[in-house]
Amino acid sequence: MPPQTNNPAGGLVREALAQFESSLIAYACGILSGDEGRARDVVQDTFLKLYLADQDKVRENLKAWLYAVCRNRALDVLRKEHRMVFTDDSTKLDWLDEWHPDPSDDASKEEMLEHVWSAMEQLPENQSEVIRLKFQHGLSYKEVSTITGLSVTNVGFLLHTGLKRLRKLMNHSYINAK
Repeated sequence: MPPQTNNPAGGLVREALAQFESSLIAYACGILSGDEGRARDVVQDTFLKLYLADQDKVRENLKAWLYAVCRNRALDVLRKEHRMVFTDDSTKLDWLDEWHPDPSDDASKEEMLEHVWSAMEQLPENQSEVIRLKFQHGLSYKEVSTITGLSVTNVGFLLHTGLKRLRKLMNHSYINAK
């Protein structure tokens, strides 16, 4: 069968792949405890759903739609396994694909990042998820709300309490490190 040259769904999928694929893989990795293979499968399913979706309805809020579908598919994978998989020390930062340290950065920045992610692991799952979506993926409160199914007010509350708790955990670990 010859390829269709005027396929609006294919065009939207190509645009979305170019713009969002790597960040969706990183997001899915975070949900799936750093398992990049399963994350890539989840993202592939997400783009398949995009291809099959009503393009007019999806195009307006594409980023939030993609993250919501990716999140739901990743959670389906976890439910299907009937277990939650927790990261170990060797994989806890694997899902941060797009973060590449500058070789000139000193060890103190790397150490600080380790403290942040260690503290993030101590937050309740809903708080760490909204923090990751907001700050790692650059989503708005409304987009986070759409993805998680929470109200915008609840997203704001979770961000506020999560960041407050994160600061407290960071201060505590800093004091204990001295």
